[in-house]
Amino acid sequence: MKRILYLFRGLLHSKGNTLTKIVSLTIGLSVGILAFGYCVFETDYDNFHKDADRIYRVDYHLPLTLLEEISREIPEVELTTALSSRIPATYHYKEHEIYGGEIRLADTSFFRLFSFRLLSGDPQALRHPDKLFISEKLAHILFGQEDPVGKEIIYNHQPLVVGGVYENFPRNSFLMYTNALHSLAGVSEEQKSAREDYSGYIRISPNANPQEVKQKIQAIIDRHTTSEQPEQYALHPLKELHLKYGWGYTSVYLVGFMGLAIVIISALNYILISISSLIQKNKEIAIHKINGANSAHIFRIFFQETVVLALLAGALTYGILAGCQPFLEELLYSSYADFFNLRVWTTIGLFFLGMVFFTGGIPARIFASIPVLQIFRQVSLHRRAWKYILLWIQFFSTCLLLTLLLIFSKQYNYLMNKNLGYETRDLYYTQIACGYPYPSLTSVRDEIKRLPFITDAAFVHTLPLWTPRTTVCNSEQQAIFESSYLYADDGLLRLLEIPFVEGDTTHLPAASGEVWVNEKFRDRLAANPQATSPLSLGAHTVTPRGVFWDFQVASLYVAQQPLVIFPLEEPDTCHNYYLLFKSSQMTAENMTVWKEKMQEVCKQSNFHLWYYPYTHQNAYEAEKDMCTTVEIITYLALVIVLLGLFGFTGDEVARRTKEIAVRKVNGASVLSITLLLLRNICLLALCALPFGLAGAYYMGSYWLDEFAWRIPLSVWLLTGGAAITFGVIVGTVLLKSRQGIKTQPAEALKNE
Repeated sequence: MKRILYLFRGLLHSKGNTLTKIVSLTIGLSVGILAFGYCVFETDYDNFHKDADRIYRVDYHLPLTLLEEISREIPEVELTTALSSRIPATYHYKEHEIYGGEIRLADTSFFRLFSFRLLSGDPQALRHPDKLFISEKLAHILFGQEDPVGKEIIYNHQPLVVGGVYENFPRNSFLMYTNALHSLAGVSEEQKSAREDYSGYIRISPNANPQEVKQKIQAIIDRHTTSEQPEQYALHPLKELHLKYGWGYTSVYLVGFMGLAIVIISALNYILISISSLIQKNKEIAIHKINGANSAHIFRIFFQETVVLALLAGALTYGILAGCQPFLEELLYSSYADFFNLRVWTTIGLFFLGMVFFTGGIPARIFASIPVLQIFRQVSLHRRAWKYILLWIQFFSTCLLLTLLLIFSKQYNYLMNKNLGYETRDLYYTQIACGYPYPSLTSVRDEIKRLPFITDAAFVHTLPLWTPRTTVCNSEQQAIFESSYLYADDGLLRLLEIPFVEGDTTHLPAASGEVWVNEKFRDRLAANPQATSPLSLGAHTVTPRGVFWDFQVASLYVAQQPLVIFPLEEPDTCHNYYLLFKSSQMTAENMTVWKEKMQEVCKQSNFHLWYYPYTHQNAYEAEKDMCTTVEIITYLALVIVLLGLFGFTGDEVARRTKEIAVRKVNGASVLSITLLLLRNICLLALCALPFGLAGAYYMGSYWLDEFAWRIPLSVWLLTGGAAITFGVIVGTVLLKSRQGIKTQPAEALKNE
């Protein structure tokens, strides 16, 4: 008990150092735990499925007939299932209506291949085209405490019977946003043979070679194509799908690196402050040693201090994570329960113990190894090397993080302000769900255009941000290049203010096979000697009729793509449509008028209006989140470094108090003494900053390589991070050393 009281008395005696250490460890632990939980969560996607390591996806746009043939002819394939792409849906039951849900078409093997738990119902119900399986969440919203099985709901104006309820898909599943499954039994034979938006999933036998299975699948595909260059299908492991596209792995690496960096910075900062406080601890150490304490005793005293501070920091970390839970869950788009399981908490516990031994062991070992006769003399040189090494690492890390923050912010602003080639100002859109008994799309568009506050309107089957792609083949069915495509009416280009550069631009006849293409498409044709007419795109035989100006389709991750615009098909039960229109007067009153007109014309009870520029911004939400994450981590790292630099500067001023006093007595100016204190720090910073810039350049280039449209890494951008870091360092030293410099020489010498 006496030892504990003595320990706490010592901690309270040095309130500033104690508080600084606790804050440093708390920040490091909080960020480290969240970063680790995030990385584990992201890399654990779909790992919960039984035999997840044997489940593969056979790329997109797989005809269902081929999947059936794969199941029959390849013995290594144990089981197959098919899924459609996500279909926006509206559900009705009595007075309840849910808009904005997502549904997929699936077959009966779905619940056998994937380990999703069925709460009620028979999976064989997916054999019937009028059956629907819904999520536990959707069942609760629509039915409350009622048993949904056997009850009829209206899905996109179609009556369907609930065949079962499944447990909500986990947040770390590729199906997390899907709240209903509809039977594939209603798909026609023609649709099964077409390259629609279906994905095939297979489970191979335990001893099967994935490469051999891939070759057998490709052989089946080759057998069913007349092209001399058939499309190559690939097998993608289920567990890798989440991180395979976009910059998934890049985000995990960056968050993991930054989390580790701030943990290291906080640990090193603790060590730096501990070593810097030796000038206050030297008398204590000397008294202990004079009274017979050996090195082990001294080590134990200071190590126990670290254990106490680490436990306090751990308690504060828990309080911060609990108190900031709503904000952090919104930032991470997930709950703590998704992040932290027993395995994660065990790893965190082991990591915490390692951090305690590291941060406590080094300074305790240094203190314990100082001979009592040298405690007031030679130890200064011994500990100064440690401090400079630690400071160098912190300066390097701060410069790295600050420069990365500038790069990420600059790239995000570039994406938000990139000229897409078409005018998005005053552009709105709404989605019209499939299955409704609409009049012709042309009549709907014309009725909406009659509203006085709407200047123009057009229908498309998908937004330009999300255009699909297909293969362009020549008359010999040889693949030439890949092209994006849109189904749109003849008002789309006029609405987007995209001019034509050549050809007939009046309208798109629906039956002639004539299409509009962009300049990139025309140039690709002109540059390819194998591009003989007629051209075929999927099931379509086409002839370019008009050429329009290039504009950006799809994501800014990819370069400008060739684009084909097909005449828009009239509504059916399998497609959704987007109505784009422009209005500079979309007030609340006009919005009500517009919604009433849409309900009148389309006979659909609910419509949602979106502002197109906001959708464009939301398409890069991941980049925004990464900027926010880097910004938070950088500021926290800066706080830690500043705390350590304050401690170091205070130690330097205390160590050189007598020297400063003597220099002032001999006529030295405040400026010369300030430069004296700054010299070593500035030299150390100048040695660290180039390495920080090199690291930021490498990591920034790695991240920017994911974008076809990216900012250049200019000298000014890179040196900006170094300049900010250097300015912060100098400012901190000046602020902390001010008090020591102002001390009167007589008072300073008296205290020596």
